[in-house]
Amino acid sequence: MKEIYGNQCLIVTPLRKDETVDVQSTRRLLDHVISAGVHGVLAHGSTGEGFLFTTEERKQFMEIVVDHVAGRVPVGFSVESTSTAISVDLARHAEKVGVDYVFTTAPYRHPHKGPGIYEHFRAISDATSLPVSIYDGGAGIELGLDQLRHISQTLPNVKYCKVYLEKPEKIAQIAEVTGGRMEPWAGHDRLTYLMLLYGATGMTSAASCVLPGENSRMFELVRAGKLDEARHIFLSKISPLNSMAFYTVLDYIAAYKLCLFWMGIIDTPVVRRPLLQLDEIMQRELRGAMRFVGLL
Repeated sequence: MKEIYGNQCLIVTPLRKDETVDVQSTRRLLDHVISAGVHGVLAHGSTGEGFLFTTEERKQFMEIVVDHVAGRVPVGFSVESTSTAISVDLARHAEKVGVDYVFTTAPYRHPHKGPGIYEHFRAISDATSLPVSIYDGGAGIELGLDQLRHISQTLPNVKYCKVYLEKPEKIAQIAEVTGGRMEPWAGHDRLTYLMLLYGATGMTSAASCVLPGENSRMFELVRAGKLDEARHIFLSKISPLNSMAFYTVLDYIAAYKLCLFWMGIIDTPVVRRPLLQLDEIMQRELRGAMRFVGLL
């Protein structure tokens, strides 16, 4: 099993004008982030618009990504769904085609009770021998510390927990209540630096599609205790981009796709409906942020 840690880049899913997958742009994007030093890639999560694809499309995209990465870094794949059966099917396919770990949020169509969320995670964990990363805060669903302790004690495949909450201190709390059985990951691009300071052993980053080397370097510097250098990267490069790209959870996917399009890495900035592209004002300000950090 590959070591899974560090900067796991949440890749977007490049699309053609007809909203089908652009395979060539996907390959260029993977080469871009891997050559810049990301420690892994995580596909078809929220950033990758996986929730807007059919199950068969998701399986096909898994195969494209695994084939092109070709073992250079670990590959994670999101199997999130409101249907436990679909998540289980995707998890089994992931193991079959060579994915290195699977990722899931709680089922999000209804406000499920804690036991229902647990059973969803248990079914995915039981369906595969792959490591599982769960999502705390995904779809607005926060997992309680008692619930995370119980999961860590009874579902040994669940090894990681991505935290997408404006609570960087929860990173340390998860590590404490799970006794190290579950590794907390920084999962909020605007807070990655602070979450790393609270002990995150890894991070997922949508901004790493655009700034892969900077995010990976920041992680490595924090781990080495070189906080002044890590903070400088965060404040001078990562934060200015995210101030315009991740100003709202509704628009960050379109924003990062625009950045990659302007950089010549993907052929179109198309998002799959019902998502929409940024308006004229936000496109102007995003370009300004890219110029500010030296990307244009």
